[in-house]
Amino acid sequence: ATARLKTAPAMATVYRPHSTTNSMSFSRGKRSPNTATVAHHGATHGAGCGFGRPSSTPAVRRASTTRSMEKQPLQYWNQQARNYDDNIFSTIDEDATGVILDVIRSHGSQDDCRASRCVDLGCGVGKYLPALSKHFRQVMAYDLSPKLVALALKEVKRKNLENVSVAVRDLAQVWYRSDPSGACFGRLDELESFGFGVMANVLIAPGDVQLHELMLCNAHRSLCPGGRLLCIVPSLESALYVHQRCEEERSEGPYCLGAGDSRPSRAEAADLLKGVLRRSGVRTKHFLEPEFRLLASKGGFQVESVQRVTYHWRSELGLASDGQVPQRLRESPLPWDWLFLLHKAPLPSRDAPAAAMAALLPTALREARSESEGRLPMLLRPKKEENGARMTDSQKALFSTNRPSTVSPL
Repeated sequence: ATARLKTAPAMATVYRPHSTTNSMSFSRGKRSPNTATVAHHGATHGAGCGFGRPSSTPAVRRASTTRSMEKQPLQYWNQQARNYDDNIFSTIDEDATGVILDVIRSHGSQDDCRASRCVDLGCGVGKYLPALSKHFRQVMAYDLSPKLVALALKEVKRKNLENVSVAVRDLAQVWYRSDPSGACFGRLDELESFGFGVMANVLIAPGDVQLHELMLCNAHRSLCPGGRLLCIVPSLESALYVHQRCEEERSEGPYCLGAGDSRPSRAEAADLLKGVLRRSGVRTKHFLEPEFRLLASKGGFQVESVQRVTYHWRSELGLASDGQVPQRLRESPLPWDWLFLLHKAPLPSRDAPAAAMAALLPTALREARSESEGRLPMLLRPKKEENGARMTDSQKALFSTNRPSTVSPL
């Protein structure tokens, strides 16, 4: 699921001294959910799920039953479905300048071609689906959590989004396999069939960077040559800035390093160096801008543009109104997430050398070579024919066993 958790709203006063209590996949457009309380990125589409907005009433505190987003992502995101709008921060709803809708609008298409097909990777409860449905001829949406998918389907039915389909699919698995059913990982005829994709706060689970590369690789293989991916990730620069501003104002914020006046623990310091901070109690991966540029390139993408999705302090702190925000915290700059518009390069001409074709492959695929056979693993090998459909030249390039001599086998 994709998500960004909300900050636990203040129970009585808004402006208060720091206390020792603190708040910091696979879901979509959200901030990380809270482990100890039901409160305020950690989508995923990541493997993640949809977006909630700050509640106008205090969240009800209860015993913690939230499982680990890292170790048990399915159970974790299924649990968030209970009070999704209270738990998960909706990036598209809380976008202060409307930059997300501007990007969707500028790349929308109603033509009868691949460019008019859109895929929402980590759709959560479907916060992005109305906007995508309006600007694209056909929309496919996937999420890890069956419970979040069920809520998204209700939203689709309620708003009569006839050109939207929603299904369960795990972005952390290799997609477009030669699978008999094709239901779990996508049929080969879906390979490179979308002109636009969305991944809103999906890459938020801490852990192996190769998992994030695999998710981007699945997005890359979903898009046709020349396609674009709108990818939103939590900003580490913003998280440090928000924590600093809240410390200066002695106001409880969404992030915590150390308890009270004590220094951060060694584990917290090690996490910080990896861009992992606790937001509303949940360990959530945040990205430096150059860090994500490198990750995107490993996924086979070119960075077309980078923008900030800014949020009002009210939204960032999980407050009911702007009037509850301490006066000096209302000043700019506002908190933000990174919005990367990623571009999949068009296919070279037929006369282009094999090295140029192979260079289009994501690093995760270029390096997925068998040490003994010097070719792709069985899961990535397509059948010569499936359902009578022939593969395009670009699809063949994805499975080509000819690699540049500069790439070393595993």
